[in-house]
Amino acid sequence: MEYKDIKRKLKTVVYESSIVAQFDNEWDLFITKFDLGGNEWLRNLYDERHRWVPCYLKQHFWARMSTTQRSESMNAFFDGYNNFTTTLQQFVHQYDNALQHKVEKEYEADFASMTTVIPCGSQSLIERQFQSEYTHAKFQEIQVEFRGKMNCVIDKVFVEGQACRCAVVEEAIKNGKPEHNYFIVGFNRSNLNINYSCMLFEFRGIVCRHSLLVFAQKRVNKAPEKYELSRWSKNVHRKHTYIKASYGTKDKEPHIERYDGLCQRFYEITQCACESDDTTKLLL
Repeated sequence: MEYKDIKRKLKTVVYESSIVAQFDNEWDLFITKFDLGGNEWLRNLYDERHRWVPCYLKQHFWARMSTTQRSESMNAFFDGYNNFTTTLQQFVHQYDNALQHKVEKEYEADFASMTTVIPCGSQSLIERQFQSEYTHAKFQEIQVEFRGKMNCVIDKVFVEGQACRCAVVEEAIKNGKPEHNYFIVGFNRSNLNINYSCMLFEFRGIVCRHSLLVFAQKRVNKAPEKYELSRWSKNVHRKHTYIKASYGTKDKEPHIERYDGLCQRFYEITQCACESDDTTKLLL
């Protein structure tokens, strides 16, 4: 068996396992299939699995970052700006150019989110809720979950008063063959709280297809506010844009010039006002 086959299978086991039990089972099959039981490095890696395997980390928010994406995103950040012949002096200059390019792209994305609309792909009021609130990039991720909802069905429902647990079956195609994955979604009618075994919201900060299916089944027309994260909102102004940076220019960013001027004047006022309680209260 070639090394690339082992690498591909290991990647599948790590990143396509939805729950802990599935990962443990797939890992055992992987070790047995490739006769790697005596590999000390893999054994130590498995002992530390709770530190790096995504399904063990899903209860924590990681904004869709994986264990390798930090270095990968850094390499992509400097694509076209630096290479192995770049000197230190050139690197500093190119670093500023890369930052300026990234900021310009962010401004363009913000402008597009505020002035244009991505059409909804369904008649769901919840989809329209996220359409009006989220940036284009994040809304497109939500739409992936809405499309994925079509491959899900509710197999069984267990009712417990105002609460219920739904067994959701998701159909997928893996290596050209159909595959069925099972997820449990809990729903409380009294407060619209929902919990799910895939933990996509906890891990990436977006509502999963399984909960969207249950919301539709229970005729919920508006997702609770706690599922609308302000970090993805296009209506939130990012305060870090007021900070002067080496890659910025005053003629391109006049709001930074005005911000610096106001801060300086108010700093002088503060110095005078803090001399006594009366003037401090007057300023407040």
